[in-house]
Amino acid sequence: MSAPDRTLTMGLTGSFGSGCTTLSMALQKMDFAVFSLSDIVKREWENRHPTYKAEKDAKRFELQNLGNELRETHGNDYLAQESIKQAEKIGERNRLVFDSIRHTAEIKALRRKFSDFILIAVDAPVKDRWERVRAKYRDLGLSQDDFETDDSRDKNEAEIPHGQQVELCVDEADVFIDNEKELDKSIVVRKLEEKIKPYIDLVSGVKLRSPTAKEAYMSIAYTASLRSKCYKRQVGVVIVDEKYDEVLSIGYNENPLPLKPCIEEYTKCHKEVYKENYFEKLKQANTQCPGCKNPVKDISSTYKCKCGYDLEEFFIPDRAASACTALHAEQRALMGLRGKNAEGATLYTTTFPCAKCANDIVHTKLGRIVYVSAYPDRLAVKAFLEANIPTDRFEGVKAHAYFRLFGFWRRETEDKILKEYE
Repeated sequence: MSAPDRTLTMGLTGSFGSGCTTLSMALQKMDFAVFSLSDIVKREWENRHPTYKAEKDAKRFELQNLGNELRETHGNDYLAQESIKQAEKIGERNRLVFDSIRHTAEIKALRRKFSDFILIAVDAPVKDRWERVRAKYRDLGLSQDDFETDDSRDKNEAEIPHGQQVELCVDEADVFIDNEKELDKSIVVRKLEEKIKPYIDLVSGVKLRSPTAKEAYMSIAYTASLRSKCYKRQVGVVIVDEKYDEVLSIGYNENPLPLKPCIEEYTKCHKEVYKENYFEKLKQANTQCPGCKNPVKDISSTYKCKCGYDLEEFFIPDRAASACTALHAEQRALMGLRGKNAEGATLYTTTFPCAKCANDIVHTKLGRIVYVSAYPDRLAVKAFLEANIPTDRFEGVKAHAYFRLFGFWRRETEDKILKEYE
């Protein structure tokens, strides 16, 4: 039994400069009709600045602000719904791509509309992405510091319901593609075309296959992450002796027993409880805002003064990370080894380890880290470099689509075996 031919509807997500739009160019060459959610934001920006062109003149933070405004005004799935309307106008097409997805509500809208929808995450290291966008930033009188600020905001404004959520979108992706090192756009288009074709063949049923070892192990890590009740972010880890194909331990981020998960104990994240109490004390003490010098009174839900000053960044620079009561997924997995020799083993993680976990990993003498998250902790990177522990970016099918994409191969294989014994 061969997998049936199906229409192909893809979504692209990833941090800016990663290559999503470049991949959409490659897909366009493969007869995909492309619809960019960011184009809707750019058109609105141009309506408000009629003598300018968004592609050339708009600053990243201006487009971020406008995208947030549109989601807040019209609904978090507004950009996706508008793109769907554009796709419907062109008539029946069996190959569609929706580019620049930056909010999980946009993913949900596209999955509801298209039963065959596949979300592709494309990413690259920060240094590569900066090189790709540096000229535009410099032309607009902006620096690398401005890029890093925009990038941090782009990554995760999950505490703002209508904010940027690229990190969470990458978590929900079906396939992850690494697009590092190469800067020449024409070469990148060709390389991305080569990388995406096997996944198109897999999704369409043209060329079926079983999962790779990396895909199987990372699927286990994502499965483990579902044990976490942390509503900020769920992280999963699996430690594997790849020589013997043996799973040594798994872990996920959660409060240690006998503590209940924060959502059950406090009805919210303990870090939020800490911040609320901290700022209440600042109010009672008539503490001045470092920006406007007025008493800290009117504070937004994101802990900004009414003058716009970021009070959280000033008073709680670690964003209350030290107040987190949870064990990290890496910690729980390392504790779960319980005396097993893990020297040289590989740790698969859905999110790059923090500096504290990196030190624990180095101490355990693990041999390799495979991760999905594209936002590594610099101190963690330094620790791994000094310990000569390689860190590899995961590339392939993620857990969300694991059974969906590999199920056809399994059924076809079973049919072949049955026919041999008929």
